[in-house]
Amino acid sequence: MTAFQSINEPQLDAVIDTLNPIAVRLAPEVFGTDAPFFVGLQTKIFKETRFTPKIVPYSFDPDLLTRLIVWAASAGLAQDFFKASIKKATYIYGPSGAGKTTLVEAFASRTGRSVFTVQCSEESTLSDLFGSWKLCGPDGMQWIYGKVCQWAKTPNSILLLDEFDQLPPQIQMGLNGILDGKPIFLDQTGELIHIAPGCLIAATGNTNGSGSAGGKGGSAAGYRGTKKMNIATIDRFNVMYCTYMEEGREASLIVEQTGTPVVIAQAMATLAAKIRANFIALTEDAGAGGMALNFTITTRNVLNWAMNYRLLMQMGKTTEESQKLALQMTVLDFARHDEATSILKTWSTIVGTV
Repeated sequence: MTAFQSINEPQLDAVIDTLNPIAVRLAPEVFGTDAPFFVGLQTKIFKETRFTPKIVPYSFDPDLLTRLIVWAASAGLAQDFFKASIKKATYIYGPSGAGKTTLVEAFASRTGRSVFTVQCSEESTLSDLFGSWKLCGPDGMQWIYGKVCQWAKTPNSILLLDEFDQLPPQIQMGLNGILDGKPIFLDQTGELIHIAPGCLIAATGNTNGSGSAGGKGGSAAGYRGTKKMNIATIDRFNVMYCTYMEEGREASLIVEQTGTPVVIAQAMATLAAKIRANFIALTEDAGAGGMALNFTITTRNVLNWAMNYRLLMQMGKTTEESQKLALQMTVLDFARHDEATSILKTWSTIVGTV
């Protein structure tokens, strides 16, 4: 198989059937949830491909999981189930590092769905998304499908448009056809691609498409390059707001994934919550409980803070030195001096009560 054949035929994983489920299992077993709503709810499982994310530990928020299951169900309905057409695209927005992309990948990994990810930017073109002619060595010019076409050819797969609100409006509008489930016509080759059964679209962003960056009216100014969406584009999505975990869940995650002592993990989660409460891109009330911050700490950075803390402890630093240095080297040295000073004072107050 040549390189361009490998790219152009994403489902060449031997004869993997991604159209029909290989199993139907109970949702609590699949997603590891004990929320009452999911008891008795069944979930289709498909044969994984090389495009299916690997399963990693993940704790699903019940509300977000409910929305994902409804989203997935929309793609498996019989044609005559509703007289109207149902949306098969969902827009997931929220602050940086809240786990929007990971949420989609965790869902896909547990249901066997392939994921074709497009990293969107203001430089993205429709050719980047759909495909273009490329010089492929001795094979000469070959048409190379973009991720959108690869997704459209793979049943029950997910097209993940990461950082969708970075796309220029004209590029967003160029995707309205696939958001409506219409076939893709490639005028460069004359090919008509019908979107395979069960295909879904997820888009992520830091803003709600209308200039707000938080469920509580945060400013989008902290996310440079984000664009307001055309109302016609917004209208084609269902929506979910994905924000940071509440303190208790985040503390449990720190303990589970880093082995940090419970009391230290709780203190770290408490500081993270206080920082986020004053982050201008998350809430319009930023600063009501202290200094308004242009800076936040994401879940990924809380976890890295904990891991760096443990490494420094193993190297012989004291607990106090390890906590402070790990926080600084992980994220705090990115902050302005006055912000960093304020955060360290808050940390001292928290650990003083531990």
